[in-house]
Amino acid sequence: MSTIELLAPAGSTEALLAAIEAACDAVYLGLDDFNARSRAKNFTVEELPDIIAYCHQRSVKVFVTLNTLIKNNELTSLIRLLYQIVACQPDAIIIQDFALLNLLQKLGYKHIHFSTQAGIHNSLGVTFASNNGVERSILARELTLEEIRLASQKGQTEIFVHGALCYSLSGYCLFSSYLGGMSANRGKCKQPCRRAFNIAKRKKLPIFSLRDLELIDFLPQLQATGVRSLKIEGRMKRAEYVSQVLRAYRIALDDQSRLEEAKKLLEEDYGRIKTSYFTGGNVAESITDQPFAGIHLGEAKVRGNKLIFFTFVDCSIGDKVKLYFGEEDSDTYTILSLDSDREITISKTLPNAEKVAVYKVSQQAKANYSHSFKRTQLAKIPQTKLKELTSLNLAQVNKKEAAKLYLRLACPADINLIPKTKYTHHYIIPLDEYKTSLNNHAKNIYWELPLFIAEADLAKTKLLITSIHQKGHNSFAISHISQLLLLPATTNILANEHIYTLNDLAIEQIKLWGVSSYILPLENDIPNLNHYSYHDGIVPIFFTPALFTSRMPVKEAVIKDNKNTYQVVRKGKLTYTYPINPISIFSFINKLKDYTNFFIDLSTPNITRENFAEIFNNLAEKSNQASSSKFNFKKGLW
Repeated sequence: MSTIELLAPAGSTEALLAAIEAACDAVYLGLDDFNARSRAKNFTVEELPDIIAYCHQRSVKVFVTLNTLIKNNELTSLIRLLYQIVACQPDAIIIQDFALLNLLQKLGYKHIHFSTQAGIHNSLGVTFASNNGVERSILARELTLEEIRLASQKGQTEIFVHGALCYSLSGYCLFSSYLGGMSANRGKCKQPCRRAFNIAKRKKLPIFSLRDLELIDFLPQLQATGVRSLKIEGRMKRAEYVSQVLRAYRIALDDQSRLEEAKKLLEEDYGRIKTSYFTGGNVAESITDQPFAGIHLGEAKVRGNKLIFFTFVDCSIGDKVKLYFGEEDSDTYTILSLDSDREITISKTLPNAEKVAVYKVSQQAKANYSHSFKRTQLAKIPQTKLKELTSLNLAQVNKKEAAKLYLRLACPADINLIPKTKYTHHYIIPLDEYKTSLNNHAKNIYWELPLFIAEADLAKTKLLITSIHQKGHNSFAISHISQLLLLPATTNILANEHIYTLNDLAIEQIKLWGVSSYILPLENDIPNLNHYSYHDGIVPIFFTPALFTSRMPVKEAVIKDNKNTYQVVRKGKLTYTYPINPISIFSFINKLKDYTNFFIDLSTPNITRENFAEIFNNLAEKSNQASSSKFNFKKGLW
């Protein structure tokens, strides 16, 4: 029997029962709110005591996911829910937002796991998490075996081994939010990476759509890394999927001689074609031009609730199918009847269509996964405790100070192109752009660390920081909270927009860690900005968001969808996808009366030096840039 944990998704009661039947060691599940799979069936907090008891009787652990970013007006609801969850004593709570870490530690709860949404991608991240009371780090999916091994030496780790992959680094995808405010970081992802895009004169292609992950061939190597838990993705998946995949990995973990038998089971997981991604080293083959999950049955005519087509794939009454109209998929329909001519009757009448792609997404259920969890009336948080948990240290924080402008530049030479404004200027420049000639500007420059520092680059990054610090530069901007461990003790620290501070308690937490200044998230809205109690945050007012940030290489290109144009750019070891048009909210400055610190990003490829004068004129006039958009600041963040 393997000692490594096999962790199963439980997006519904049926999936939970299937996972237990398939001999998982633990399940992870979400409640109705604050989890990154809001479209799953999920559970209620009142069911949680019975779920935990049921699982523990079968030697299965229960992890509760609270892995989304929290807006300020949601904190009270979150705390009320969190108080009840902690009272149930699940085996772990999975989080992304630092507010949750702050609250759980105040409540004395110790079994905290950092979600893959927290962006932990090297041993530095695991060390930081372990040093700050986090029991387990769920690593980024984009890591090699050696990187997993080195990270696992610094603390307890967990990795995904099977299921769907996101193209963007988890926690840093803004594309869904850009398309309509539905934030992937808040469990609302609309999966833009599965969409097809126009590239030059070529037909539409899903250039970001990754194959599904499958690491069953690498189980001995993964066990040798010291990783503690192997996680199956799929809280949106049906019980049959959970059962099939869990049984396969259970067989392979317990008896490697049965690997081929296990792999045979995975042929019916109804996912996409598979990749071992960075773990197996076949990254170049990881993109698929078939973004849809399931087995393709063929192209059908739709006549009401009839599908008319021929297929060589066996189908049965009770099987589930999805229909794809262009890029959009349908709901899931049940096959009610079929005849020898392959006229299939489905469980809903649809508009007639001449050619629709049909995919079989599950077989008729072979087992009846039926159970009703009883609901327990849980105690509500006392008002005094609620007030204690939401109290903030605002002393000396919100005093009116001279207005400051934080400008991100692509290179130091751009400092000379910035006109005078009514603001005091601070410059944010990439760490590897350091020049000795800038020593006279030391007080005004923050040297910015990259978002993703591969394990192999940690040592040289540390050396560069030390060298710059020894030359009199004392200010650095960090892109991941663990990068605090790379900085000398006496530094002035700016947390950039990638370190999420969507609420006051997250801000309180990074201040406790020694952060002195912080850029508020790009993904935000005006009501939330005006709901903060802390007003010393730096508000982004002009920027071009990286909608995808990926370690996966994709050829540089200008691409289009039905509404927008985007630019795909490879910089260093990451691939970025930007909209061509920037975000400009100069006109909203008057609505942000409590703020005096603002952020402008002039470093992205769509901004040239010739644009600088126009941008600063618009700032002075508080008028938005031509051809710009307002991101979440118009329709809101959901």
